[in-house]
Amino acid sequence: MTSQDVVVPLPRAATPNDFAGGIEAPRTHPAERVRRRLREWYLPIELGLAAALALTVLVISDTPLVFGSAVAALALVVNYHAGRETVRPGLPHIGRILKDQGVPVTAVAVGMVLGIVPGTLLSDTLWIVGAVAVVAVAGTVARRAVSGQMRLLVVGSPADVAKSATRWAGDNRAKVVGALALGEEGVDLSDLDSFGVRAIGQLDEVEQWVQRWDADLVVLIPGDAITADVVQRLAWHLEDTHASMAVTGLLDKVAPHRIDTARFADGTLLHVRSSKRSAFVRTVKHAVDRLAAVALLAMAGIPLLTMMALVRLDSRGPAIFKQTRVGLDGKTFTMYKLRTMRVDAEKVKAELATMDEGNGVLFKIRDDPRVTRAGRLLRKTSLDELPQLMNVVLGQMSLVGPRPALPEEVAKYTPTERRRLAVRPGITGLWQVSGRSNLSWERSVELDLHYADNWRLTSDVLIGLRTADAVVRSRGAY
Repeated sequence: MTSQDVVVPLPRAATPNDFAGGIEAPRTHPAERVRRRLREWYLPIELGLAAALALTVLVISDTPLVFGSAVAALALVVNYHAGRETVRPGLPHIGRILKDQGVPVTAVAVGMVLGIVPGTLLSDTLWIVGAVAVVAVAGTVARRAVSGQMRLLVVGSPADVAKSATRWAGDNRAKVVGALALGEEGVDLSDLDSFGVRAIGQLDEVEQWVQRWDADLVVLIPGDAITADVVQRLAWHLEDTHASMAVTGLLDKVAPHRIDTARFADGTLLHVRSSKRSAFVRTVKHAVDRLAAVALLAMAGIPLLTMMALVRLDSRGPAIFKQTRVGLDGKTFTMYKLRTMRVDAEKVKAELATMDEGNGVLFKIRDDPRVTRAGRLLRKTSLDELPQLMNVVLGQMSLVGPRPALPEEVAKYTPTERRRLAVRPGITGLWQVSGRSNLSWERSVELDLHYADNWRLTSDVLIGLRTADAVVRSRGAY
């Protein structure tokens, strides 16, 4: 082992001379190095593909050359005017890409109103703009798929740096590779070595540190030492690096789509939209849920009847299990499931208390002796929940939402946990696609609260797609 392979604790903040003297960046896997070299080519490749596809559409659609070129140029400028910032890790958001396509379309529409652009060219405009959008979205998805672990340099107090290192430890999406510790004089920064983080103490050293450690993102943690001047100076130091800057902390539990920026009274505000959706959006979700449930019941009718027959043949008792659950605003309702246990399951539950493998609140046993043979298959595939579509049709549940709770569970809820009842419970939800029975109670509540505060229709669609994968893999299902 050479001296370069050993991480030596620093008794003081690093200086520029330290960088020249042999503080080496951590070694990375060859595949990771290849991905990071490709990063320099993301922008020219994506921009070139977008331009090529737009011109191909222009030729195929026989659009007038001058007009088509102008539309394509405007679409490219709208998507890529930020230069390398466009392809930095995590950017841009796909929703933002789609919204930006309205700029060239609106420009053409205004031209039509003024009589400058023939109305027949609107469809050509949509095709050209769509071509650029397809490349931008595909490029964003591809970059996220191959980008690997994002390397973070954290800026904050020593305590905040330590918390961040712990928070992201073992995360396959992020790795803290260094820190700028501010706000506390006389602190021995080598103490942070125990968290696997090398720290510096001077803002002027950030640029060299970022380049040396190949950091992708500089994350600021709000605190007394993080002032507007610090943010401004930090942005200056990052101008000649490939790293971008972000702020975390205060809005961790608020989804990005609820955050807007505004300039007010000579200051920059982050405006947080209400966690309660408008009556229109709630009505649309409720209508979509019920219509989709009717369609799914129609498609699943024969398979459902077949499974009900198997349940009856496998063990004594009814095919449908009915249980009281708590729904929207604490109102109780009767939930339907295919029966997967013996009819005396509730009576013998107390006898199995010592076998409980749940999270402290929910009673769960991985190899529950009360589960029937047919029940094990139904649980593993989550098909036992199909009858809950009837609860959705009746307006008692949603397709996506928090887990429907038992009355005895709700009776133990804290005021914070009761927030789960602010929306209708769902057949599936973040809890199901994130591990189900394998989750701790705290993590389950956290996921349900996040959904209750931040749900939107597009998120429901994505959760639905993730549910299919979770069911196939049977993660946490027992």
